Amino acid sequence: MKIRVIIALLLYVIGLLKIIDWFMFWEKNKELALQDYLQLKLKFISRFPDFLKPLFTKNPEPATVISIILFLITGFIFLKEKNKFFIALSITSFAFAFWNLFSLM
Repeated sequence: MKIRVIIALLLYVIGLLKIIDWFMFWEKNKELALQDYLQLKLKFISRFPDFLKPLFTKNPEPATVISIILFLITGFIFLKEKNKFFIALSITSFAFAFWNLFSLM
């Protein structure tokens, strides 16, 4: 396997883990989410180490911009591969990039 594909897979998994983490956190704190979104966001940010907190506190969130960039990079790398599996990963990568773009607004 090519090194760029391995890097793309790693970046894809990192972005996917961020999305999964948010959904798991949302599910555990659904009551707070329905009452006060600002408190939910503060509780979500408090889980991270101090050096990562600035990525989630500014508006727009740099973490979301980084996720968009990661998914776009992986999408283009996967798109260059002719394997159907990588083309499917490319499509999902672009969909996740769009989803993050939508959440950025």
